Amino acid sequence: MDSFLRIPLDCKLIKTAIKSPVLIYTSEKSLRTNPQTAAEITKNGAELLAYPDTQGRSNLYFLLDELSKRGITQLLVEGGPTVLTSFLKENLADQIVVYIAPKILAAQGRAPIAGPMAQLTQAIGLHCVDIQHLGDDVRLAGLSEKALKELSIVEG
Repeated sequence: MDSFLRIPLDCKLIKTAIKSPVLIYTSEKSLRTNPQTAAEITKNGAELLAYPDTQGRSNLYFLLDELSKRGITQLLVEGGPTVLTSFLKENLADQIVVYIAPKILAAQGRAPIAGPMAQLTQAIGLHCVDIQHLGDDVRLAGLSEKALKELSIVEG
């Protein structure tokens, strides 16, 4: 996901796109304003999927519909605070996994998560929580309310 088409053209993802499929989800506006960047990306073998302009925000339902048409039924979203908040706000996350390391990273390691997360209007509860210790790290995983209801329907 790269709404503004800011991916560095010399990054490994672009350089290896000819060997492994790469799909970059961006806005139609970015394609219009960065035609040379778009051309360079596709020349290197990556595919661009442009979503319709919707007030500067990506249309996640459009993305998921397009991925579904391609036979993709599972998606790992590993993003920054804005991307993660978008999926949570739209109630599109079935499982949430958080890794915790016993380190205090100081100012250089902080992620500005408070701003985007403030857009959420209510707390998100996790169900069927699983906690694993991976060396000194901890993995916490839980299902969203939506996923729990969908499982109940399938099992019932």
